[in-house]
Amino acid sequence: MIRIQGKTEAHAKRKRGYWGTPKGTMLIVLAGLAVIVSAAAGPVRGLLNMAVASATAALLDYAVMHLQQRKISLPDGAMLTGMIIGMVLSPTTSWPVVVLAVALAIASKHLLALAQRPIFNPAAVGLLAVLTIFSTGQDWWGGLPDLPVWWLSLLLMAGYWIAHKVHKFPHIFTFLAVYFATFLSAALFGTAEVSDVFRVPFLNTALFLAFFMLTDPPTSPAKPAEQVLNAIVAAGVSVWFNLVVGGLSFLLAGLLAANLTHAFVSATKRRWKRGV
Repeated sequence: MIRIQGKTEAHAKRKRGYWGTPKGTMLIVLAGLAVIVSAAAGPVRGLLNMAVASATAALLDYAVMHLQQRKISLPDGAMLTGMIIGMVLSPTTSWPVVVLAVALAIASKHLLALAQRPIFNPAAVGLLAVLTIFSTGQDWWGGLPDLPVWWLSLLLMAGYWIAHKVHKFPHIFTFLAVYFATFLSAALFGTAEVSDVFRVPFLNTALFLAFFMLTDPPTSPAKPAEQVLNAIVAAGVSVWFNLVVGGLSFLLAGLLAANLTHAFVSATKRRWKRGV
């Protein structure tokens, strides 16, 4: 019975094909959102930046495969990294800066790794680097901030489908709950003026990060309990960074802190298993 069930599941997976996998679905979703935003709001330059970023990421990943003498395969992870970078950077960002952000992202993917898995979300590393170096504009247009608020329903549906594919509902729900509840508490107790985080475009930014960056399988936990812990770290550091440090990088800071926490927990578990 078990063998039959296993064969059935494997057959179903093959029948579903590449576009039914999490990465395939993510490519479709991000490309669809980019095209819809470009058609409805007109940031055609943003769409071009995304294409440049994705192509650059793919070429760089191919180069790394060749240098490491690895089997050449579709660099879909790198392509997703490039797409996210392109959908976060301002459409007015120059192509050299876009390429630099992608190069730093791919470098971090291969150099800052643990057990052959990246420690940090590559897109977040590239974005934070160019923001710090060049004060590059980041308007997160992939989150549909330039469209009427009811378009958020499309973003929510796309995010829900991705969460379903990668099994990250505890991660997303915990992050959003802690993130908005903490900001609401700060507002109620009068410690800070935080009303902007509940409005467009900051609301769209948080949703885009939660759905498409926080859920990145290589840099986030799979077990529900660990997802909850990881999400609390991401939300807590994001809020703290916003209230204490300020600036536009608070969500990226929270994401990278959560990535580091996941890497630490994973390394600790591996050492414990080897010790046992």
